Formats: sequence, C-alpha cells, structure tokens
Amino acid sequence: MLKKSRKKICLWVSLMTWCAVAISAASHLPVSISGDSVARKVPFSEYTHIYKNRRVSSTYPVEVKVRRNALLVTSKHSQMLPVYKGNGVFYGLFRLSKGTNWISGLPKGTYIINNSKVVVS
Repeated sequence: MLKKSRKKICLWVSLMTWCAVAISAASHLPVSISGDSVARKVPFSEYTHIYKNRRVSSTYPVEVKVRRNALLVTSKHSQMLPVYKGNGVFYGLFRLSKGTNWISGLPKGTYIINNSKVVVS
C-alpha cells in the first residue's frame, strides 16, 4: 500500500512540475496583436493590456458628463468604451448600450476617455 501511494505522489509531483514548466514557457511566447490594422509581435504577459504607444478610443463618438462620483455617458451606438487612468495606464473596458449609460464606482481621480481628461471627485 505504501508503494502505491508513493507512486501516486511521484506521478502527481511530476505532473505539477511539468504543468508549471509548460505555463512558464507559454508566458514568454510572442503573441500577434493586430490593432490599428498593423500586426506587431508583443511578448504575452500580465501587462499585455497596457498600450504604451497609443491609447485606444471608442469606435463611435460619445458624450461624457460627470455627475457626483459617476459618469453619464451618452452614445448613439452599442459599443465598448476603454477608460484609462490619468497617467495613461489602462483601467477598464465598459460595455455601452445605445442611449444613456451610467458608469459608477470609479475611484476618485483623473481618467482619460476618448483622449479627453475627466475628473471624478
């Protein structure tokens, strides 16, 4: 019985080691990201969502107004709205429906939406 449990433990440890090696090797593979109609090789990591050269804006124009600690966003189309912190780091992607949308729960600070600064207080 002891021999079988040792065998199971050795198999389990070797499987976990193999998985860890495979995951660490996969995290350094280049991934092709095609944005702005030009594909470029970017190493995949947890910071892939940060755009260092250029911020992305929404597809269609939106109107943004600040109401207390929430944003009132009016859009004529359903779309995704990228929001960046004041220093240019990606904060989040919000789904907008056609018409009036409220984005609440943002911490106080400066945000960049469609290349214009918005201050939430």
